[in-house]
Amino acid sequence: MDTEIEIKFLVSRELNGGLTGLLPACQILQHDHRHLANTYYDTAGLDLRRIGAGLRIRSQNGEMEQTVKLAGSQVGGLHQRPEYNVALNVHNPDLSLFPASIWPEGADPQALQQALQPLFCTDFVRQRWLIELNGTEIELALDEGEVQAGERREPIFELELELVRGDASVLFELAEQLVQGGGLRLGAVSKAQRGYQLAGLSPMPELRALEPTPLAPDEPCEQAMVALLHQALSHWQHHEEGWMARPGIDWLVQLREGAALVHQILLMFGERVSLRVNSGWIDDLLWLQQQLAWLDRAQMLAHLTADKGYYLRRLDGRKNLLRLLTEQQQSLPDEQRLRELLYSPRYARLVLGLTHWLYRQDWRAGLSREQQANLMAPVSGLAGPLLEDSWQTLRHSALGAEQLTAEQYIQQKGKLRRNLMIGLCFSQLFSEPERLGFRMPWLDILRGIEDLDMLSPLPELVEQLEPAEADELKQWLDRKRGFLLEALEQSRRQALELTPYWR
Repeated sequence: MDTEIEIKFLVSRELNGGLTGLLPACQILQHDHRHLANTYYDTAGLDLRRIGAGLRIRSQNGEMEQTVKLAGSQVGGLHQRPEYNVALNVHNPDLSLFPASIWPEGADPQALQQALQPLFCTDFVRQRWLIELNGTEIELALDEGEVQAGERREPIFELELELVRGDASVLFELAEQLVQGGGLRLGAVSKAQRGYQLAGLSPMPELRALEPTPLAPDEPCEQAMVALLHQALSHWQHHEEGWMARPGIDWLVQLREGAALVHQILLMFGERVSLRVNSGWIDDLLWLQQQLAWLDRAQMLAHLTADKGYYLRRLDGRKNLLRLLTEQQQSLPDEQRLRELLYSPRYARLVLGLTHWLYRQDWRAGLSREQQANLMAPVSGLAGPLLEDSWQTLRHSALGAEQLTAEQYIQQKGKLRRNLMIGLCFSQLFSEPERLGFRMPWLDILRGIEDLDMLSPLPELVEQLEPAEADELKQWLDRKRGFLLEALEQSRRQALELTPYWR
């Protein structure tokens, strides 16, 4: 058995043919081209997939080999999975050739064997370099071809860096050098996963909201932090893949939510448990959120222009407003610009840096005994003070004032989002009825503020309308704002009287 440790990149078409220029000064031990044909197998009920296993037969140069990869771990673009390889004489899988001990408890290899069937294929040319860098051997494989499932086809253009022998940190060092040239994006989805999706045996990515991470009160702070970061990064990359398949602002909004959650988790645990965090990619996290700051405006414009401006249906000037709002939409970043962002060196460096930090567990280096004890302390002891500090900050902000204007409410949107995100992180540590009873009014307030903010593009257009249409719009805005403010004030007064559930 080998434990496969590899970093997977998806390659931009613009980089085609230019990879060799990215290779750093290193000793090339071997360089070749191979044509690889792979057939993937499972049962009709996807029993192998259910136990986290993947089975394939690979043909190259007239030789055949069957491989089973078992459940492992994946974070960012780093994949680690136990792998077993056995030579074959015929193009039929034979599970009896693998050691019986590899199968998880409850798996029946004989029953699986009887039900195996081919599901999809991958066919690609692999350009391979075996290199030595600082005493570590690494295989670079550039794959170009396609996934095939029946009549369906999907292109493959990937770069994999696999540790052959030596220090995994050198693998990351090489990856960091490669991304400086741009055109590479960390890949969280394997060829097999893409094949299952293409064959209709696995669902395509769907939009999803941030969800609570299962935590136990006695769970160590370190373990809780890692679990939270893994879930946040998974949410981030899930929506990155979703946008690449079906571009739309909702995917990017959730990508930004995942990045914001990563940042919030690092702030929570970094300040309280004295963890060491690389300041370079903290700056990159802020940079990414700034790069996506226009999404709020994009959501507003999408809401106002949906269904030919249905939201504005009561206004006589709807046609002119719709034209002006559509012009604003056209000035937003287009698909090409966003693809350039997701394949940019700085974006790749950010995801790679976070992945490396989690892999090496850098926060442990040089900690005092007191800091080590803090890492091992139950997360329940950290959650309460964090929630209380966040709550006091909120109460002493404008949201705790006697009365707020529309502008003041909108200015507090980010602060309320962060407060609710902290609550989401630790939500599983507290009683659900009490937690929901406290959070739901504040979630309603956030939605009310977002509804208020949705009107923001309209006052800017008043001067571009005819006088009669401008007066009508101002009166309509006053009524809308008045109604929303009245509802917000009532909800806020009630919410401020609630007893915090963490006490």
